[in-house]
Amino acid sequence: MPEYIVPQGPGISNAPHNEAFWSAVASNFIRPEGFINLENGYFSHQPQGTLRYHIDAQTTINTQTSHFMRTAQTQAIEEARKAFAGFQGLSTDEVALTRNTTESLNIVIMGTRWQAGDEVIIGNQDYGSMVEAFEQAAARWGITIHIADVPKDPRSDVEIVNAYCDLITPNTKMLHLTHMINLSGQLIPVQAITRKAKQIQPNIVVVVDAAHSLAHTPTDMSDLANAGVDVIGGSLHKWLCNPIGVGFLYMKKSLIPSIWPLLGDTGADKNDIRKFEHQGTRPINSLQTIAKAIEFHRMLGSAAKFNRLTYLKLLWIGNKQALENFGKGLGILNDPQYQTNMAAVTELTLLDAFKLQSPLFQFQRGGAIATAYVNGYSPTSLAKALMDYHKIFTVGIDHPIIKGVRVTPHLSSSAADCIALNKAFTQICVDLIPTLKNE
Repeated sequence: MPEYIVPQGPGISNAPHNEAFWSAVASNFIRPEGFINLENGYFSHQPQGTLRYHIDAQTTINTQTSHFMRTAQTQAIEEARKAFAGFQGLSTDEVALTRNTTESLNIVIMGTRWQAGDEVIIGNQDYGSMVEAFEQAAARWGITIHIADVPKDPRSDVEIVNAYCDLITPNTKMLHLTHMINLSGQLIPVQAITRKAKQIQPNIVVVVDAAHSLAHTPTDMSDLANAGVDVIGGSLHKWLCNPIGVGFLYMKKSLIPSIWPLLGDTGADKNDIRKFEHQGTRPINSLQTIAKAIEFHRMLGSAAKFNRLTYLKLLWIGNKQALENFGKGLGILNDPQYQTNMAAVTELTLLDAFKLQSPLFQFQRGGAIATAYVNGYSPTSLAKALMDYHKIFTVGIDHPIIKGVRVTPHLSSSAADCIALNKAFTQICVDLIPTLKNE
């Protein structure tokens, strides 16, 4: 069988609503039995071609044992680094391969030479592990944390830029930005924020959490670096569909010497990005699989993948204006299949009980993630109602700013899955199942 099933050739359309194309893509993945999984934000499962390669690489290491680790490991790591750096337009001298976003960003947060009185700016919807890292740094070194009030549904990019940049002072040493907010899927204008921040405070270190934007949006990490971002961390096991436990750290070369490694490595060259990779024994087969994961991503194309994921999100929400805007933008609004799917869904945003927690008309930006709640339900009870009564798996989000169930379709998801979720939400909003409220 072919490694990957991706229809190609003259007359083949990868338009986001073309279920013939995307069902073929979905066939690369093994779907769970007995329920619809719409919680793909934790990590992405691997297409079977990638999974087979991963297992074969592990078999090779298991057969060759320590001979592989002592004679071939370094070359394998360097080949993986070269593959990822080339994929994102980065220099290999500025890319470290880590275990995940949390490790990548903890390297810079814990490795910075802080002084009491230094200030950092974070967002009010940043990932919890990053917030806790800064809180630990504050307790340990006496730094001050300022929190930007990022609106849930911003009216303009300027509103988001100012939320961060208005907090910059002469003492601001670091600015932390979450490119795609994991709670709601909101994409913030990282490049615009970075440019203005550097104008105000040229020495500020801009750090970006790209866990959910890497290989999800069409933006390459080099686009962020070229805008002045100093540090980027991300996870390859999310939207690149790589095996679990692989992340990356981009760090501007001039910054590397001043940052301490997270794990002690006094023998490493302080100017070498590899000093951040001291983990002890690690699963090299997961690194070897990076190139295969990139191959699958490139077969789909970044824009086509992003459009498909955006379409699935808009479909389950059912907002007619958003669907019309999206369809017009891609020239597919009048396609019969697009119209059929639009007609199949309820406009949830018109139901009084339904409350969307994600930007819907965010300046033509998109992506898979959106969060919503239903009046009278806690996030946990709403997720339970969807699973118990409709066999749809989501995750409850109970955050001070964003509350509800987070819905994250995937390349393995179908339009039918999202239409089923739309119908489930419609029934819950109408029936308001009383026995599950606020359990």
